[in-house]
Amino acid sequence: MSQATLEGDLGQFQPAEVLQLLQLAQATGRLELSRPSGAPRGAGARGMETVDVFFEQGRPVLARTSGQSVRTGEILVHRGHATREAVLEALERQRRGDGRRIGEVLRAHGVAAPGPVMQAVHEGERRVLYGALLWREGRFRFLAGERAADNDLPLDLDLDRLILEGLRLADQARVGG
Repeated sequence: MSQATLEGDLGQFQPAEVLQLLQLAQATGRLELSRPSGAPRGAGARGMETVDVFFEQGRPVLARTSGQSVRTGEILVHRGHATREAVLEALERQRRGDGRRIGEVLRAHGVAAPGPVMQAVHEGERRVLYGALLWREGRFRFLAGERAADNDLPLDLDLDRLILEGLRLADQARVGG
């Protein structure tokens, strides 16, 4: 396990500030954000909710959460690129031991094309980041040098634009629409 090279309190340094610092530093590694899961919009009644953001030379390439998030299959169904039945069948294949991710299972069975799967994966990851931008409590730590294993669909996004969009969405939600 890697040693944390940067860590702190999200009450003092907001997630957007930490993300921007890692971008400016051209950092490579894993940023781990954590908070009690009982926090607003948390993952459950006990434990910690975490968000991991992997960076390559200052650019986020993967984001995942232990909390609730919109899943790739749900996005594909919502966008009309897969049926709910096909997604449920792919999930059943995973339960029976198919170690591939949902998008890979759907592509392998001709249910969803690679382009929509990639878009759904990236949309889900952006939503994870949007949610983490709103955290005002918890901890962060950066583990330099850690890389995402098997990340065949790396994010390619403008971090500054993502932060602005996330804050705009938060403002919209606060205003009610």
